[in-house]
Amino acid sequence: MTGMDVEERQAWVVLGGLLDVGSKRCQLLVERFGSAREALAANRKMWIEVVGEKVAQGATVEPECWERAAGQLRAVEKFGGRLLTLADEEYPALLREIAQPPPVLFALGEPVLDLPGVAIVGPRKASRYGQEVAVRLARGLVEAGLCVISGMAAGIDTAAHRGALERGGKTVAVLGCGVDVVYPAPNAGLHRRIREQGAVISEFPMGAQPDRGSFPRRNRIISGLSLGVVVVEAPERSGSLITIRYAAEQGRDLFAVPGSVLEGRNTGCHRLIRDGAKLVERVEDIVEELHHWEIGKESVERPVAEPGPPLSEEQQRIFSLLDREPCHVDRLAEQADMPTADLLGMLLELELDGRVAQLPGKQFARAG
Repeated sequence: MTGMDVEERQAWVVLGGLLDVGSKRCQLLVERFGSAREALAANRKMWIEVVGEKVAQGATVEPECWERAAGQLRAVEKFGGRLLTLADEEYPALLREIAQPPPVLFALGEPVLDLPGVAIVGPRKASRYGQEVAVRLARGLVEAGLCVISGMAAGIDTAAHRGALERGGKTVAVLGCGVDVVYPAPNAGLHRRIREQGAVISEFPMGAQPDRGSFPRRNRIISGLSLGVVVVEAPERSGSLITIRYAAEQGRDLFAVPGSVLEGRNTGCHRLIRDGAKLVERVEDIVEELHHWEIGKESVERPVAEPGPPLSEEQQRIFSLLDREPCHVDRLAEQADMPTADLLGMLLELELDGRVAQLPGKQFARAG
């Protein structure tokens, strides 16, 4: 971290939270006055010269703003995290270049945000095929020395993070809520694993709950951190295509995985391919396209995958009940003769070890 003091970090939180100021105006104000603290101390007339009368009139800093900012810093430190501002050298270089970089980022986990990475995105209600493709691509990307970036949502996002973790690679989850809020709730174990092996980040304050508007907004960060974005299984009106739109605007490489034409799950991906996105069948299709970023396999350290821990007798019994075909958790609980809640906890551990895949509708199957 740079030598920025606590009060200046608080000032960045206050400045970044002012309605209608936005990241570009934050940068202009800090450049004009020398620091976020001095920008907030400047009078309205001086603000008008930089950001215009309308924004200056609406930018009112109440004493509670400073109290909330101090609380935010205490909260992120309590979780062992850190606050990154646009004035910090550790702020991700690629993200700094986008049109609207977040003025502040809350981050939990390792300092991995400047590693070369590729985003994998797709729908929450993904098919088994889509999830398996996401897992395999993520595994291949980390074996090539790349970080996997996604949004920790159900479906494709979860599969991508899991694939990266299985191979001992780095992964970054960009949330549409506070970094201390686990959403969806069943991903609590995944949230923990990502913090241990990568990073969980957000521009939203600590404790902020997710809402419909926060997810499209966070998508610009997913693409902004990435060298390229891979879409797996996107229908025509998928939210994943918002990330692709941001990626195109940011000059990132675009990739799409083809799929079945029977169910409408892949119409968005097929349109992207027709419009010029690179068709992806294997991880080499992605890595080869990224050569212009000068991040070849020789330039990065390859992570070594560690074998998962041996199964306990009870875990082995549960695992033996599973097949490659999905089975509902209630039926598994009946076969295992154990409460559903206890079974779900055991299935989660097996999922995090890469042995079990969770599918939509609380169905489970053997992974890989």
